[in-house]
Amino acid sequence: MGKLVALTLLGAGLALIGERLMTLRERTNAYREVEPVEPQNCHLIEGLENGSEDIDILPRGLAFISSGLKYPGMPNFAPDEPGQIFLMDLNEQNPRVQALNISDGFDKASFNPHGISTFIDKDQIVYLYVVNHPHMESTVEIFKFEEQQRSLVHLKTIKHELLKSVNDIVVLGAEQFYATRDHYFTNFFLVLLEMVMDLRWTYILFYSPREVKVVAKGFISANGITISPDKKYFASRMLCLRSPG
Repeated sequence: MGKLVALTLLGAGLALIGERLMTLRERTNAYREVEPVEPQNCHLIEGLENGSEDIDILPRGLAFISSGLKYPGMPNFAPDEPGQIFLMDLNEQNPRVQALNISDGFDKASFNPHGISTFIDKDQIVYLYVVNHPHMESTVEIFKFEEQQRSLVHLKTIKHELLKSVNDIVVLGAEQFYATRDHYFTNFFLVLLEMVMDLRWTYILFYSPREVKVVAKGFISANGITISPDKKYFASRMLCLRSPG
């Protein structure tokens, strides 16, 4: 009798895993055949050979690019080098990237940049908000862009218990932003289990110095995020929601 129960439970478990794998396959189109497409008017930007994760572009054509992300399960072409923020002027005929120097006092050795977003205040000062994963934690770093020196001055590190596994960020104003949590776990194998089991534990977070709250939840993975110019709507991969307030 015991063996029969064990076999029944094993069969039910395998069936559940099989159904979850098929659902994951359909959702991600992981096995869909992709026809090769010849890129047009594209060329490799020298200096970004180690890859780039995110980009944000100012209205006047200056682009900030995060590079060097180290994350479980993801390939890394320079595992012994810290992450960097690059600047590229899209107004140039042949744009080139320049690594921005970061001010002293910031732990550059553990810099692990992910999503980025810019904010321009009333005095036209540019601030860069960067999702950082030092030692596989999640923080948001605030920098001031010094255009003449082509450098970043570190101003503040934001930590909060809800800022976990942060993927991307979009800034609304001074120290106000939305952030996405792409996974509940950080261990690579647990992340796979999370996706296979369809655990909808991730969310979108609103942060301000006065209030921190989850504004949308119940997602398998909340990834990149952006907001409309009038700030009435924000959109994340797989969803589009009305902005609260």
